[in-house]
Amino acid sequence: MKENENKELEHLVAKAMRKSTLETPSFQFTDKVMAAVNAQQQSVAIRYRPLIPKYIWVAITIAILSVTAYLWFLIQPAPLDLPTLSFDFMKNNSISKELTVFTPSKITGYAVMLLALMLCVQIPMLKRYFDKRQFV
Repeated sequence: MKENENKELEHLVAKAMRKSTLETPSFQFTDKVMAAVNAQQQSVAIRYRPLIPKYIWVAITIAILSVTAYLWFLIQPAPLDLPTLSFDFMKNNSISKELTVFTPSKITGYAVMLLALMLCVQIPMLKRYFDKRQFV
């Protein structure tokens, strides 16, 4: 019973598809759509505004410098009677003894220098890549 209904439905759909024509967009449809998108993007220009303006940074800097100058020049420090601290425990542990004996090879030094150089090269490249990708 269901197979018969499915066949009739398929026959009806095939008949409707034969009668209908394939609709195509107008000439240069893509160009017109892209022109409209570009016009809309140009009308809404994104202007960069920093989160904290320059005058706020100047005010923060002046405030920090003035507090530092006040503390430096006007307040006379009282002599502190702190007990002397001994850091001998750091000299006498096994880790510090092992680290003083450790000397890296030339290859290790070259590898670390190459890693630092590649890091310095890749950071600007990645920044440029992500800046371009953001606006596309």
